[in-house]
Amino acid sequence: MNQAERQRLDAAYRATRYVVPALGLSLRIGLHHPDLDAVLLQHGVVAWAFVSAANPRSVALCEYENRARHQNLLDLLRHRGLVCFEGAGEPLQPGWAPEPSALVLGVSQAGALRLGRDFDQHAVVQGALNGPATLCWCDDSSLV
Repeated sequence: MNQAERQRLDAAYRATRYVVPALGLSLRIGLHHPDLDAVLLQHGVVAWAFVSAANPRSVALCEYENRARHQNLLDLLRHRGLVCFEGAGEPLQPGWAPEPSALVLGVSQAGALRLGRDFDQHAVVQGALNGPATLCWCDDSSLV
């Protein structure tokens, strides 16, 4: 990915709300979310990730394909015994559609990046107790 494409995607990720309706959460990159900290403590974990399987490498797929990929993600997370909650990335910029996603509890940054790579994503959102939500690029090998 060239620098211009990365900057365009970075702006799009940052102009997105990462919502988890079942928990009443609306997360934003760069912000600390005390309500999410309470969920982490309730589940006895210290890290989390927000991951999507939709639109691999930012190539728009039809709703059916994105739903199937999302179900594959949920099945994998449950098979691994990870606690997850369905959510969506809701873009604030025009031209981007909401993406089905999952908030995954108890996953490290390295684990989050592996999930993102497994589902051909450019990036994931990850964080830890008392810290901000961070955009992590899946192609950045220095973060593994």
